[in-house]
Amino acid sequence: MIYIFTGAGMAADSGLPTFRDTGGLWENYDINQVCNFPQFIKDQHIRDLTFQFYNERKLQYAVAKPHAGYLAIEKLQQQQPVKVITTNIDLLHEAAGTADVLHLHGRVDQMSCAQCYHYWDIADHVFEPSECAACGSVMVKPGIVFFGEMAPEYEALHWLIEDLKSTDTFVIVGTSLNVVNPIAMIRSAGKHPQIIFIDKKIPAVAKVSGVIGMEDTAEAGLLKWMDSMQ
Repeated sequence: MIYIFTGAGMAADSGLPTFRDTGGLWENYDINQVCNFPQFIKDQHIRDLTFQFYNERKLQYAVAKPHAGYLAIEKLQQQQPVKVITTNIDLLHEAAGTADVLHLHGRVDQMSCAQCYHYWDIADHVFEPSECAACGSVMVKPGIVFFGEMAPEYEALHWLIEDLKSTDTFVIVGTSLNVVNPIAMIRSAGKHPQIIFIDKKIPAVAKVSGVIGMEDTAEAGLLKWMDSMQ
């Protein structure tokens, strides 16, 4: 089984700005305002700003196209079992045709309820205040995990890692490992699949025993790794 874990660097190769790099998304916004769950709950101004921020992101994501790395993953999934996990909220994997993607931090086509954690699809509609169909609360938000909020899919990642076998391959692409570190999770679980790490700048925490590092862009690195398997 092949597992492919993608982060912001994957989407960056399709022209989507990352959050933390120079010129990234936070430069015109305060992270403690637009991605802060406690602030969102207590401050109407923060809620308005948050909807504005994520609607701007949604417009960006709508015009982005999956690069060759995304298309290669979809092709590989047609040939053998491949599970994709991503911290990205865009739908570039789905646009490439990849099936059954685990979105750890939510999706740009969903809303969620801050009271009961019900999620629902809004497709290409804008994020806007509404009412939760499950509990009636008006405290609703983009279906994206904020700091200080539960991340429902982390449990799914935990069980996925528990099921890893030594014959599996776990490919990590385009992430700093600052928010989610699958290498540490895999090692903590006592699992030893083959681990491939692809990024333009491989962080020190990824330079550990048993991890094969490929210093390259997400797109180029993925294509080189797939070529090496043939």
